[in-house]
Amino acid sequence: MHVRGSPGTLDGFQLMGAGAAFKEEICEMIAGTRLFSDFLWSDIEILSSYMQCYQVAAGTVIFKEGTAGNYMCLLVKGDVEILKEDQLGKQCTLVSAARGKTFGEMSIIDGEVRSATCIARQDSVLLLLTKDNYARIIKEHPIVAVHILSKLAKLMSQRLRGMSGQLVEYLGHDTD
Repeated sequence: MHVRGSPGTLDGFQLMGAGAAFKEEICEMIAGTRLFSDFLWSDIEILSSYMQCYQVAAGTVIFKEGTAGNYMCLLVKGDVEILKEDQLGKQCTLVSAARGKTFGEMSIIDGEVRSATCIARQDSVLLLLTKDNYARIIKEHPIVAVHILSKLAKLMSQRLRGMSGQLVEYLGHDTD
């Protein structure tokens, strides 16, 4: 299985649909995510042309810490867990994400390896936006690309602020 702009063959990923035949369903899925819920419908239609929809079974590794990352995910259905290895190599849960959440977005922005592992906790449906397809959006629809980047920057900023608060709490408890 390989779709233009898809992340290649992904173990455990079953393509549900892409392209014109599945466009309306993908639009509805995009509109149902927290990140893009306030996008204009015309922008959602553009974005839908660059995304693929996959189904994964519970236990599927969506991506693994330390591996090359070239796609972000919008969780349409299901539940995933984001894990990070500690210094001893033990997997620690950072966060669980449910329907409507976005994850893996740093890889399409910075091109670095994955900073965490993501595993489906239950059967899930994902919309994927690859780094290559985001680059195509930049060239073909620059205004939409700026809107996406703005949303991603705000999302990452909110997450960083939250983690900074958690770090302060942790450090404050460490000195007691």
